[in-house]
Amino acid sequence: MNKVTKNVLIICGCVVVIGAGGTYFVQKSSAKPKTETATITYEVKKGDLSKTVTSSGNVEASNSVNLSFSGKSKVTKVNVNAGDKVQKGQLLAEMDATALQNALLSAQANYDSANAKLKSLQDGTDSDTIADQKYQVSKAKSDLDSAETDLANAKKLANPTYVQQQIDKAKAAVVNAQTKLDQTKQGTDQSQILFAQVALESAQNAYKQAASRQSGSQDSTQSSVTSAQSKADNAKRTYDQAVTQLNKLQKGPEASELAMAKASVAQAQASLSDAKANIQGAKIYAPFNGMVSAVNIKAGEYPAGDSTAVSMFSTEGNYKISASIDDTDITDVKVGQEVNITFDAMTGVTLKGKVTTKAVLGEIQSSGLVTFPVTVEITPGQDQADKLIPGLSATLAIITDGKKDVLSVPDAAIKSFGGRKIVMVDHNGTTEQKEITTGLDDGASTEVVSGLTEGDKVSITMTTSANKSSSSSMMQGGFGGIGGFGSGQMQGGREFNRSGGTTNRPSGTSTSNGGGR
Repeated sequence: MNKVTKNVLIICGCVVVIGAGGTYFVQKSSAKPKTETATITYEVKKGDLSKTVTSSGNVEASNSVNLSFSGKSKVTKVNVNAGDKVQKGQLLAEMDATALQNALLSAQANYDSANAKLKSLQDGTDSDTIADQKYQVSKAKSDLDSAETDLANAKKLANPTYVQQQIDKAKAAVVNAQTKLDQTKQGTDQSQILFAQVALESAQNAYKQAASRQSGSQDSTQSSVTSAQSKADNAKRTYDQAVTQLNKLQKGPEASELAMAKASVAQAQASLSDAKANIQGAKIYAPFNGMVSAVNIKAGEYPAGDSTAVSMFSTEGNYKISASIDDTDITDVKVGQEVNITFDAMTGVTLKGKVTTKAVLGEIQSSGLVTFPVTVEITPGQDQADKLIPGLSATLAIITDGKKDVLSVPDAAIKSFGGRKIVMVDHNGTTEQKEITTGLDDGASTEVVSGLTEGDKVSITMTTSANKSSSSSMMQGGFGGIGGFGSGQMQGGREFNRSGGTTNRPSGTSTSNGGGR
């Protein structure tokens, strides 16, 4: 006889006794409450005991995934519907990749350009380039010298004293040339006379030019100086730039320049990787064998950002259930413990599972209660397991302790007194007390280690009461736990206290109690 059958018989007996007592009290009610006692007998037998911690959760697939497109383009094909079974690698949906392909080509070109620039910097400057830059420096120096000479001359011509000195020199040169011509005319050498005439004309022209400079306006001469200064400044800048560039080519790139070039390459490479990913993400493939749970896009639509296009779950591997265990029970729960699992949608079905993970740290709920996440894996291959689908509500009974083929009695039969545990044994029509040693308590029945033998009959006494205002009898103490009974019962003039039942907890948390035998 298993524990459930025992408890049913006990409860049925109690109901009969209580019913009879209730009828009596209704008929004989008076102003003062009256009490009645009823005694039933339980035969001690061997059976299995198990202690459990209960919780709840929902069935989950071994793997589930939300799939989305990368990149922005129009969806062209959707090949599946919710509920379809798919194979790993199967094409589920795709979008137009034309614009994405163009973006890839542009990203590739940018990367190649940045990489080429970096390579040029790292390789340094060739000798031909340096030689050409040296020529540019030489040419710039020549232009600078010429511009500085022109500037010096312009400044001289703008100085009245200098101009007068030039006029005086030119005038003296004319006088000298005239004197020499007069002297040569006294001779007969016509060639000497000709040369003297040419020298005189040249001296006269120089004198005229010097005189004309003196007669020129001050604004004109100052403008010439300003123009010459501007040309000299430009020539100096050109020369300095040429020298700087030559030094740079000979020295090689700066560390900062190399760093910037490398950064440009890295940025271009990232853009290229994104473009490649967008091309690959233009098609969605099934990552594993499974079933499509949702399709959120249609052909012709433009998906928004990283929104989920297709959701699916694996049809391979074991189903699992995630649950939360109260902090008062978590120390009893261990990885590897067996679990009995029932389902709201599958009446009468109980499947087996095992605890596979147990959190090290607890989570504080809004109510202040601390819970610890655990994962239970459902053992595959069981009868009715093929009906499981993700999302089903499940109740877990984690077996934290258990014993097989042991003597046990209902918790209600045990009285505690002075640290001793006593049961009332029916022996040939008389009742006597026996002290027992107990072991595992599953919340409904307790293991008897010593003090009783199989076949012994223990008495369970219940007290009922009724008053005038009550239309039916009431049991004092009531049932405690699963199959347990109340406390505060009198036996032989002494009160034996035995607390039965489970601890009341907020809804949604685990509960520790006894399991069936």
